Amino acid sequence: MDQKAKAVHRWFGASNSLFIASCAALYFEVLVIRYLGSEVRVFAYLKNLSLIASFLGIGLGMILGWPKARILRAFPVLSAILFILIANASAFKLIHLPAPTLDYWQFGSGQNPISWATLVYVLAVLYFLALIVGIFVVLGGFVGESLSKLPPLKAYGINLAGSLTGILLFTALGYLYSPPWVWLLIGFVFLVPFFIESKKTLAIFGLLVIAVAVARPDAMWSPYYRVSVDKFETPAGWPRVSAYFLNVNHDYFQKILDLSPEFMKQNPTAEPNRTAFPHYELPYRLVPNPHEVLIVGAGTGNDVAAALRHNAGHIDAVEIDPLILRLGREIHPEHPYASPRVTVFNDDARAFFKKAPRKYDLIVFGYLDSHTLLTGYASVRLENYVYTKESFLEARKLLKPGGTLMLAFASGRTFLTDRLYATLAAAFGAPPTAYETGYDGGGVVFVEGAARTNKEVAGFPEISKRLQSKMSSTVLATDNWPFLFLKDRRIPASILGVLALFLVGAWMLCRRTLPLHDYSSRESLHMFFLGAGFLLLETKGITELSLLFGATWVTISVVIAAFFVMAIFANVIVAWRKTPFWFSYTGLFAVLIVTEAFSYSRLVGLPPAEKILAAGVVAALPVFFSGLVFSSSFFGTSNSSQALGINLLGAMVGGALENLVMIGGSAILGVLAVLLYACSAIVLPRAAKMSSSREPIGVNSHVASHSRG
Repeated sequence: MDQKAKAVHRWFGASNSLFIASCAALYFEVLVIRYLGSEVRVFAYLKNLSLIASFLGIGLGMILGWPKARILRAFPVLSAILFILIANASAFKLIHLPAPTLDYWQFGSGQNPISWATLVYVLAVLYFLALIVGIFVVLGGFVGESLSKLPPLKAYGINLAGSLTGILLFTALGYLYSPPWVWLLIGFVFLVPFFIESKKTLAIFGLLVIAVAVARPDAMWSPYYRVSVDKFETPAGWPRVSAYFLNVNHDYFQKILDLSPEFMKQNPTAEPNRTAFPHYELPYRLVPNPHEVLIVGAGTGNDVAAALRHNAGHIDAVEIDPLILRLGREIHPEHPYASPRVTVFNDDARAFFKKAPRKYDLIVFGYLDSHTLLTGYASVRLENYVYTKESFLEARKLLKPGGTLMLAFASGRTFLTDRLYATLAAAFGAPPTAYETGYDGGGVVFVEGAARTNKEVAGFPEISKRLQSKMSSTVLATDNWPFLFLKDRRIPASILGVLALFLVGAWMLCRRTLPLHDYSSRESLHMFFLGAGFLLLETKGITELSLLFGATWVTISVVIAAFFVMAIFANVIVAWRKTPFWFSYTGLFAVLIVTEAFSYSRLVGLPPAEKILAAGVVAALPVFFSGLVFSSSFFGTSNSSQALGINLLGAMVGGALENLVMIGGSAILGVLAVLLYACSAIVLPRAAKMSSSREPIGVNSHVASHSRG
């Protein structure tokens, strides 16, 4: 063992070292995924590349063990480069890298010729990924070294506890609206035991926290977004701010506007109020004085204020982000959320549809587009499931007889407008009426229900005929294929290109640092396929439960917690009594097939507690049987840290395969998981099959290692 590793274990103990290292690895993984995607926007669209880069780093680190001296010295430098680039993305012109696409709406729908801008994009993305790999090689080395020095069962429990602590801590920091410098401060505290002898490294950590804190002190951080607010110039003589400009993750989100009769009468030409006013008036020109109104994507309150101005009897306002709601309460000029006629729900729209307390005369879909991903796991944006056929069917059920649904989107004359039109038509059985409002440069409002027949509205061009002609060739958005912003079923070249280059680089790195001929055994391949399959199981679980509970941090926490519980349960069973591989694999494949055909809509009518429990069990049952397989395999490995490292390299490949959902839809995750677990069964070593008849001594660190994602 390296002398520094011995010192760490002597000062803090191998158990404490493993707990801290496991916690740090997971904590920094989710930190990097969120921070990088918020500041360098292209990573919000490159799906899970940050995740698989961290898997590569941790996997290599666990196999290689305690980092060599030169790699340890490089760690603070790599960290400083990564986080300074992220914190100062605006100064370095990294916020919107020139991706080789027409724009973010049409990611992959049309490619520009190869140019210097494309080369800059590719090199910048690969540079960030290389930094991530380098950082996580060190963190993985800390985990692997400590893991190998403890009895397997004890090591598993500590690794599991550390991993769970890391994700719970970062989730809590999100709910506390903490900024990135706080994230880094806490993360570097975890690393102090491993660098306690290097005053230079600790000094760099401290300076880096300060540098990040002073970079953009005006930004606010919600559980989902980086939020910033700018004031518009207020007309002379008006006593309060008339408009604000709200950004999320450096992308325009919405304006906060004073559209009150008093302001508009005194300042009829003030911008942007004048331009926005007709857009917010349109719903009530078609549905005057509605009694019950539902607004999803209520944001800071513009749609709510419009409903109040038009004498709505009661308004249910649904917004997922608590910080945006708070801003609406505090700074919206008309203070719509203070009205006793408004009930606010801090919830996901799909989750609310399933528990709405009443039916409505008017349902308004506000500007929900967040321009962002929820996590590095998912290939869908935060609001994608709000715009599927199934979502519109759920909303339709909430309309009273004679009710109307309106949906606004700044999609202009793009395929996105065509998709929304066709998907609404499929859900309602009749094509909507669509109007161009021009708001925010490309505003379109779709009308379904009773008011759909009111086709002539002065001042708003009706464009339904143009859209209807494209319905037959438009790919609908569904819960199985919720990729609203992709033109068709394919992996965008801007994703596929850098993913291919990254995987080639990962292969070359593994060839250079590892004796691959030593890792081509059936045992290694078995662990590799188990890792790839598990990553797909985890993604599948998050995707499915997002439909039932909404795409929130609570959903992710429920999924991961259920996976932890199932993994522990499987490990206890294997440690207590031998579990034949034929039993574990039969159960795994049976559960995968059953859950693939299971509809989570069957759980909608259950009480909340039972619904959470039932959904968690259904989503996590495959993990239980995969845990039985892994636990039974793990005790016979000759090197536990090496086995888990290979397992994580498999997870990296599973993360790459997850991109295929953009072609085959979410259902392909289960199919791929079955194929990968079948491969793991085929290459299962004969000795391992025989050893399952003996009393196992190993444990399942499978979930603990992968939950770092």
